[in-house]
Amino acid sequence: MTWSTSARRVPAFLVILLCIIGSGVSTALAKRPAAPELLPENTVMVLSVVDASDLSKRFMKTALGRMSQDPQLKPLVGHLYGSLSDAVNEAQEQVGLSLPELLAIPQGELTIALIAPKEGRPAVVALLDAGNQLSNARKLIKRATDELDKSDAKKSKETVAGTKFTIYDGVGPQNRKLAIFEKDSTICAGSDPEVLKQIVAAWDGKEKSARLVDNDAFATIMARCRSSKDERPQFIWFVNPIEIMRSIGRQDSGARVAIAVLPALGLDGLEGIGGTVALDAGPFESVAHTHVLLDSPRAGVLKMIALKSGDTKPEPWVPADAASYTTFHWDIQKSFEELSTIYDSFQGDGALAAVLKRRILGPTGINLEEELLPALDGRVTYVTWIERPITIASNTSLLALKLKETKPVEKALDKAVGKNDAFLIKETHAGKTFYKVKMPQPAEEGAENTEGERRRRRRGPPAQPEPCFGVLGGYLIACNRPSLYQQAIVTLADGSKSLANELDYKLVASKIKRQSGGEKPAMISFNRPEEGMRMIYELATSEEAQEQLRAGAENNPFLKSLDTALKKNPLPPFAVIRRYLAPGGAVVVDDETGIHYMAFSLRRK
Repeated sequence: MTWSTSARRVPAFLVILLCIIGSGVSTALAKRPAAPELLPENTVMVLSVVDASDLSKRFMKTALGRMSQDPQLKPLVGHLYGSLSDAVNEAQEQVGLSLPELLAIPQGELTIALIAPKEGRPAVVALLDAGNQLSNARKLIKRATDELDKSDAKKSKETVAGTKFTIYDGVGPQNRKLAIFEKDSTICAGSDPEVLKQIVAAWDGKEKSARLVDNDAFATIMARCRSSKDERPQFIWFVNPIEIMRSIGRQDSGARVAIAVLPALGLDGLEGIGGTVALDAGPFESVAHTHVLLDSPRAGVLKMIALKSGDTKPEPWVPADAASYTTFHWDIQKSFEELSTIYDSFQGDGALAAVLKRRILGPTGINLEEELLPALDGRVTYVTWIERPITIASNTSLLALKLKETKPVEKALDKAVGKNDAFLIKETHAGKTFYKVKMPQPAEEGAENTEGERRRRRRGPPAQPEPCFGVLGGYLIACNRPSLYQQAIVTLADGSKSLANELDYKLVASKIKRQSGGEKPAMISFNRPEEGMRMIYELATSEEAQEQLRAGAENNPFLKSLDTALKKNPLPPFAVIRRYLAPGGAVVVDDETGIHYMAFSLRRK
């Protein structure tokens, strides 16, 4: 059984109910244990909004929330919301509630979980704290149960410790069970009545067995994913993929075979993945933590995660106006050796080397183990940059591998080019040589006439990539378009134009250093949402995009609504949007507990 299969067995009205995350008026919520204190210890997945009302309030303080209230953007947002509301209202007879009423239902905690019992199928559980919107939540439940009453499912009622249960048996084509109860303004539904009974017992303080909060993996991840004791995340999540596989394996022979292979791959050392998200968190607009909990010592595939610390300052060839920048340090030689050991253990000695030589590097003439790997320093950098003027192909990217020495790699590249001169073109820019891959050009419809040529010129460069590569500034660099490689050459010639000297980068770097808590990062990342949003804005306001929107609106209600909204409320100048967008960053630390990732976005004052 898979998660998607389980989801299809839940009645549509319950899916709607349990997936609502919206705004609402803050209310005095009933005091009850939080979901991690109610769910059993063998919960293998949980997704939880801690407080929907608080989440809504905090969201309105983020860039998107504040933009929606800007006088120049609010009419457009209101028109689009009104169109969505009208679409939902068309189905109001079936649902019984309007869109504002639906969005107002979640008032407190909203949780979906998967529990893996020692025997039997995994059980799905959902909790929704409706607060003072309980009457509307009951309407949705009644709509759902009315549909079930018309089906062949057998209905029964039961009272457990004063809590009334409604239980359906024979739901859906797989004849599953569905139990529902209401307690302290909270509605709980699940596919296993026995699990729900355990939740009620824990609610009343009568269940003495361990709960999710006592699960070592969950507790370790949650502790690691909190920046400070005072920070309260609005969203938490946790997944134990290995236990999910084992639970499925009790019912599926194919899954049991996969589970048997896990130790050989070292994947049984993956103890859990989880994280938190906090909005409006002190100086940050948002902070997200993710922790991959790994057993120690690592083995197999997990041993291939050979991150290490090192210099993270942007290289002198990174353009000052880069849209994003990521750099990390990796023991590539160690990872390759471990990969070879694993692959060869299944396919025979030397199998990976043979595959690389025959299928991948053979045509280039490069010997990976003798010519390329020994020359790699281990630092990897990824850069994105927006080429101007803006076209659909403006989003360019660069991947760079730092070299211990450049001559062996340059010699290997020359050999590869010599063997493939029909596909590689030698280019020179500002005295620096690089190589461009000759890509097949698609035929341009109408290119033989003047109008076709005009369309091609308006669109600018073709959307398909134009890969190029070379050695520059001590790095082996590959780009998806020559324009970025050329920009890197220009930047290297004038170090003052590097990203390292930009004030917004320095600000984000200082925050990363503070958030690392003294630990040396294996990776850092810097991003400018403004650059990506500017590209989207210019494309959206272009004549060609507007023509396409008008054409699509003829047969698409959503596009028609969007077209109407933009005609009545045109987008304001980009400067209005720009003032809400602030840079952000991320950092990865590899420690004894596993891999920790933290990303944040600064707040624009």
